[in-house]
Amino acid sequence: MVDFRLTEKQLALRQLARDFVNDEAKPVVAELDRRSNPEDCVSDVLMKRCSELGFRTLALPESFGGGGVEDTVTIGIVCEELGVADLSLASIPVNGRKLLHILNPDVASEEVRGKWMKEYCADPAFMVAIAMTEPDSGGDNILPYDAEGAGVRTTAVPDGDDYVINGRKQFIAHAGIARLYVVFTRTDPAKGMSEGCTSFLIPAGHPGMSFGRVHDKMGFRLLRNQEIVFENCRVPKEWMLGPLHGGLASMRAGLRSDGILNAARCLGVARRALEEIVDWCKGRVQGGKPVIEHQAIACELADMHVTLQAMRALVWNVAWSVDHEPPDPKAVPGVMVFCTENAFEIAHKAAELAGGMGVMKDMPFEKILRDAFCIKHLDGGNYLKRFKVAAAL
Repeated sequence: MVDFRLTEKQLALRQLARDFVNDEAKPVVAELDRRSNPEDCVSDVLMKRCSELGFRTLALPESFGGGGVEDTVTIGIVCEELGVADLSLASIPVNGRKLLHILNPDVASEEVRGKWMKEYCADPAFMVAIAMTEPDSGGDNILPYDAEGAGVRTTAVPDGDDYVINGRKQFIAHAGIARLYVVFTRTDPAKGMSEGCTSFLIPAGHPGMSFGRVHDKMGFRLLRNQEIVFENCRVPKEWMLGPLHGGLASMRAGLRSDGILNAARCLGVARRALEEIVDWCKGRVQGGKPVIEHQAIACELADMHVTLQAMRALVWNVAWSVDHEPPDPKAVPGVMVFCTENAFEIAHKAAELAGGMGVMKDMPFEKILRDAFCIKHLDGGNYLKRFKVAAAL
């Protein structure tokens, strides 16, 4: 029987994250979101504070300078708390966990693992970017079935002891500010992604890699997404991550469980929506009494509360299972669909219950709604995740 009573360490981490959100993050997040230029929305101050508090390196081994937190439930708890302030803040613990799993021993040597994880822990602004999506290849990069010609078109051509990379990436999270890039390329265009894709580790500032426009998104604005351009970018063979043509398999092996943390982030945005609308309904008087005392409103709030509890129970259950049970290919994409869809529904309902104030920019509801809609589009979107669940049935 699984016991989800939180340990003293988990309670302390949750309180640390909650205090940071209430005392430091919330007051500045709304102002950052309103900035018209997307390049101005990322906060170095909040990033560094997350590093100082140990959130960015939470999942990395203590031997490299990290927090040494291995269990997924604990990391998910922190992601929920940071997500209450902003979904982008909740991506920070996820980033460190991704580095750990990208550099898994099956694809990276101990020398490579030590180099990058030590640098990551030592630099409070170090972030990793996963460069896969391209203008002409998105969901078909990670479909549960293979197709010749589908997927990544950025090429890596061998030339002596190097590979020469050409192509363009888009929608890349942390592009332009990351210190390390995991770049997916096509090394055998005659085969599908499963047998023709190779990934490389490329540090920031490497010749031949430059950056295009910063994407101007409707929500999720504190997370920077930008284009990356490769023009005859020459990289040594030693920077290859995993075996030749094994890039997609390496990613699936390393990152198969990290999607659960995106579901944990959804708990934060859904909880923020519920907390804000409950407070508003207690203070808004109509018909001679607070609207929370009107039965129609009260029933809607009750449904939102129950849905949030169901989301959290599913997240914790799957988070525990990825650490203790054999991999279930249905579990993580299934919980991501459930949580992203329901987080949006809770945010949508909160904006509706607030009436005219639900669409005003000086109120929190419209930002929460924009963010909740954007997270439905992560990792290929929810229809692709449904394909994965269906393919495993």
